[in-house]
Amino acid sequence: MISLIIFQACGQAGAPNDKKAEAVAEEEAVKSEASQVEEIPEEVEAEPEATPSEANPLLGYYVGTFYGVDIDFDKNPAVSNKITISIDSIGQDELFGHSVVAGNNRPFSGPISKEGDNIKVEAREPGDNRYDGVFTFTLSPATNNVTGTWQANNKKLAVSKREYNLDKRVFSYDPSLALPEDVSWSQLYEKHPKFEDREESLTEDVLSFNASNEELKKEDIENMYKGDLEVMRNAIYARHGYSFKNRKMRFIFDSSVDWYMPVSTDIRDDLTDLERKNIDLLKRYEEHAGRYYDVFGR
Repeated sequence: MISLIIFQACGQAGAPNDKKAEAVAEEEAVKSEASQVEEIPEEVEAEPEATPSEANPLLGYYVGTFYGVDIDFDKNPAVSNKITISIDSIGQDELFGHSVVAGNNRPFSGPISKEGDNIKVEAREPGDNRYDGVFTFTLSPATNNVTGTWQANNKKLAVSKREYNLDKRVFSYDPSLALPEDVSWSQLYEKHPKFEDREESLTEDVLSFNASNEELKKEDIENMYKGDLEVMRNAIYARHGYSFKNRKMRFIFDSSVDWYMPVSTDIRDDLTDLERKNIDLLKRYEEHAGRYYDVFGR
């Protein structure tokens, strides 16, 4: 009897100790888990996304002359302009792109078909602009060019049909691009809009400065003709790929400046501080400069 009582007493005394031991063990396990540093797997560098030209070499800019074919000369048309056609994406059955010409940036899209290695396209502009129409062209990977026609929706336009043969080019801003010597003494119009027997031209002064990479001072330009100042200022915009609405500037840059490539209708955010400063100075002197050099004397 005494042995049984002693045994029971020992058993009752050990129970709390066992629970205490379990609690201590559990606490140690929690501490151990918390102290472990989680191993973060090394980041696997993602494959760089392909640029449009890498994804499809046909994508990109195609540049050249937009020649008038069906022309109403009584409406004083611009017979030719420089155009950039951008091929933006090509799907299984459809092509998307946009054109930049004469100060307009217009999207187009349309079905495609294969003809050997070439792609035949009939792409329509939205139709909510009076100058919209339909581009029909062949895209050739062998020659990297686009050839075709554009037909205006509005048949009453001064030029209702145009042709083009455009070569692929890459655009990049380069402040060192200089106006070619051919620009000096160039006429400012294909035909003077008011006086057919009168010609207004630039002078060699237009080549004196590059306003994209050198700061102009008032003494540099104060005796220049207005035409020279205008072209010097607009050469800044041309280096950024600005598409001119101004017909005089189109006549100069479209026909006489090979490096010029119209790709945008708004380049204000792209101008450098130096260019902005020179533009302000040139504009001030344009307001008070002698008009233009008159070929028949002033």
